[in-house]
Amino acid sequence: MKGVFVLDAAALLSNWTQRNPESEFVTTQGILNELRNRPSRERAERLVLIGRMRVADSDPDSVRAVGLAASKLGDLQVLSDNDVSLLAIALSIQSAGRTVSVVSSDLSVLNTATTLGFGIVDLTSKMRHQITWVLRCPACGHNERQGSKESECPVCGTKLTRRHKKRKRIV
Repeated sequence: MKGVFVLDAAALLSNWTQRNPESEFVTTQGILNELRNRPSRERAERLVLIGRMRVADSDPDSVRAVGLAASKLGDLQVLSDNDVSLLAIALSIQSAGRTVSVVSSDLSVLNTATTLGFGIVDLTSKMRHQITWVLRCPACGHNERQGSKESECPVCGTKLTRRHKKRKRIV
């Protein structure tokens, strides 16, 4: 496997990095902060120390681009700031002309990654479709096309739920 692998916490919690000894890894400080157990933290620190993994910061333009793509898919409301930052780093690397794959078990991260044109490594092997979500009010039936962090219906105030609008097979 060639290119750069951008790692979510699930990749660092597992032994996935050990099974790919010749690969280049990148992650964010926020993702490293998510590691709570000592073996995973030590494994990640070792990867940084030996130069196999780089910790990068996202730039604001890439964060905006990821937010726009996630919003169009309806994934923005379920992506954490760390997820958006991780995808923004992948976008920056891709913009520099490198091949990027996002390694995660989070289906929303992987869904947005496929839209942005990244390769994906699904640690759970559950990602079969790219899904465009819509927020729907169960009370009045109002649909919100653009996903945002808001979860309340603008018409009646009921909590919105996510429903798939469109599926595109990726496997």
